Amino acid sequence: MMTETVSIVKYTSSPESLKKSIELCDGFKSLRPSDHVMIKPNLVAWDDQFPITPFGVYTTTRLVEDLIICLKDFGCSNITIGEGSVQIKKNMGTFAAFEGLGYKTLEKKYGITLVDFNKSKAEEFPYHGDNKLFIAKEAIENDFFINFPVLKTHGQTKVSLGLKNLKGCLKLKSRRHCHKPESGLEFAFSHIADFIKPSLTIIDGIYALEKGALHFGNAYRKDVIIASQDILAADLVGAQSIGYAGKDINHFKYFAKRHDRSLTINDDDIKGEKINDHIQPLKWDWTWTKDNTGPGIFEKLGVTGVALPKYDDTLCSGCSPIANMTSILALSAFKGQPLANVEILNGKKMQARPGYDKTVLLGNCMIKANRNNKNIKKAVLATGCPPSENDVVAAMTSAGLDVNILAYYGFMKQQSEKYNGKKGYDKEFFTVK
Repeated sequence: MMTETVSIVKYTSSPESLKKSIELCDGFKSLRPSDHVMIKPNLVAWDDQFPITPFGVYTTTRLVEDLIICLKDFGCSNITIGEGSVQIKKNMGTFAAFEGLGYKTLEKKYGITLVDFNKSKAEEFPYHGDNKLFIAKEAIENDFFINFPVLKTHGQTKVSLGLKNLKGCLKLKSRRHCHKPESGLEFAFSHIADFIKPSLTIIDGIYALEKGALHFGNAYRKDVIIASQDILAADLVGAQSIGYAGKDINHFKYFAKRHDRSLTINDDDIKGEKINDHIQPLKWDWTWTKDNTGPGIFEKLGVTGVALPKYDDTLCSGCSPIANMTSILALSAFKGQPLANVEILNGKKMQARPGYDKTVLLGNCMIKANRNNKNIKKAVLATGCPPSENDVVAAMTSAGLDVNILAYYGFMKQQSEKYNGKKGYDKEFFTVK
């Protein structure tokens, strides 16, 4: 049975709601005013061309500021915020996210320090035999680490909470390592908490994201904060609040087995709100055709000929936008008639199936994985890690698909604007006054 205390607080005001959540779980029990505090929010990536709607994607800047206020009131003055955002566009890395979400203003306003883990030196941590994780030094060299994820589901791991949020502390080569077929995504990243060991995990549930991935998914206003000194306990309660039992999440099971932990929630260990009052089941997966030739909409519209097998857990964050892009581009080529007999593959382990005239291999990993595949009649390569947008379009065109990049741009613009004017979706949560 779970013996760690978890607080559930309904968000009503700043900074009082967050302060209450920390007090209820005694979150500052081991904190000293002289400690160097590291805050790790979830700032996945940044896109200046098609802005990612922030709701449920990023840790709300308002709550991050509330946390700084709570720490300052406690007497802490040495506060750092660290993140390693995925760079999906040139020059759009961690500091672009910091700038866009108001963190540069927080830096000036409160005298904190901002760190890009992507630029940090690394410390090496062996795990499970010969495997190694390289973690940014600043994520290790601090006195009090606060893990600050968002409440969301995820198309590869079902949920993305405290354990997965630590993946942003890894150096790039270790993030790619996590997606290797040999290690397994959830098995690999479940080890990060063995080395970082957060002192406090706070799950930001002002917004909860369904089927979360960058520009995609659906956000819901939930107004809940979940906090615990124990990362697994926080994750178990967070997962249950969006409809998932601990036994259904692989990375929870890996972590719990190594640490001889239960995956059962004991209501007596939850303080504040009752969890049953805050359960809102959210879907995690995208539907695919029965023959694994494309997203569910292909079947609905009658798209045939082309095949886009469903992504797997080897698809890393750098290439995930490319996977979405190819689906939209394939739809743009559809004019009611069967499309070219082409298979399009992504990730690191997919194998070309027989029966296709051409096979498009997206990215260096996919090219390597299919180098000796005898099922391929003619390979069309989109090189790169990840391949560029132009190279993907060129590859699909070369394979006989009359794609229209403007259709993709239109879709992305729609995603960027989908919450505009909707009640409850307040961008002030992501700004600093």
